[in-house]
Amino acid sequence: LPRWLHRYNWHRPHGSLKATTPISRLGLTENNLLRLHI
Repeated sequence: LPRWLHRYNWHRPHGSLKATTPISRLGLTENNLLRLHI
C-alpha cells in the first residue's frame, strides 16, 4: 500500500486537478521536507 499511495499522490496525474498531481497543488518550495521523496 505505501508504494501505491506514493505513486498516486506524487506521480499519477489526476483528471479533477487538470492532469496535475495532488502534491503539486500544495505549492511546496524546494526547502520543504515533503518535496523529498524516493
